[in-house]
Amino acid sequence: MRESPESSGGSIHRPVMLSEAMDWLDVREDCWYVDANLGGGGHSRAILERGGRVLAIDRDPDAVARFLEESGEAFSGRFLAIHGNNADIAIHVREARIRASGILFDLGWSTIQGEEADRGLSFSEEGPLDMRLDQTTGETAGALLERVSESELSEILSEGDEPLAHPIARALVQARKSGRLPRTTVDLAAFVSGVYYRKGFRRSRRHPATRVFMALRIRVNREYENLERSLAGSRQALEEGGGRLLVLTFHSGEDRIVKRTFRQWVSEEAADYLFRKSLPPGKEEVLQNPRSRSARMRGVTFVGG
Repeated sequence: MRESPESSGGSIHRPVMLSEAMDWLDVREDCWYVDANLGGGGHSRAILERGGRVLAIDRDPDAVARFLEESGEAFSGRFLAIHGNNADIAIHVREARIRASGILFDLGWSTIQGEEADRGLSFSEEGPLDMRLDQTTGETAGALLERVSESELSEILSEGDEPLAHPIARALVQARKSGRLPRTTVDLAAFVSGVYYRKGFRRSRRHPATRVFMALRIRVNREYENLERSLAGSRQALEEGGGRLLVLTFHSGEDRIVKRTFRQWVSEEAADYLFRKSLPPGKEEVLQNPRSRSARMRGVTFVGG
């Protein structure tokens, strides 16, 4: 299960645009598919239930262990799980010695991860400013806030489409100098809300800290860099034998990268669009799950050599 980065917690009973993704992926019995973001396992399970085989990847070792414990025996022989970075997807596919008929990226973070307060991904529960998807490596959001300059922090927040990037960065650096830097998720959310209210912004359905949390998570996990590497690796994994690539994005920065990459591939005649414009979730899904409203799906197919 994945959710939009705009959410601050809560449960989602199924992955966003699940049936649409399965249809466009064209799952066939005994063919191999790569679930590049295992998360709660919703997409992997759907592929397996349609008779496909799955190579699943996740940076969170707990996600891999959880799915294997809950469902591994039911799909014995048809499911492989790897704790790793999907930026290395071409390597993972090669080492698994499979031919991938399709690859699916769901770039929203897992509901289960959001509900774990110690990850610091959500501001609905108090937790440390961690935000790492793989807590075995890398710098935390708290450590990042302790060291970056005002200009760099402003740039980080701007990459997450934060409209008050400059004043929020300035306020955080000033707070750091005076020993008042927020130390928890709840404190950071309240701090950002204070900047918004001082600037005269009124309440809306989106919490003022939503984009700040998203921007910090993106930088901590190097998500833009990983996405570009992941797309390049997916092309390597699919181009020779042919196959479909679907990407579910949840904010404009991700979508711009995917759109630009797909356009380049099509211009090079390396791939064809499955559908030219991005697909949003249906009205019924948005009504049932408002967090899905920012989702967009894009897809291409490789003809093969």
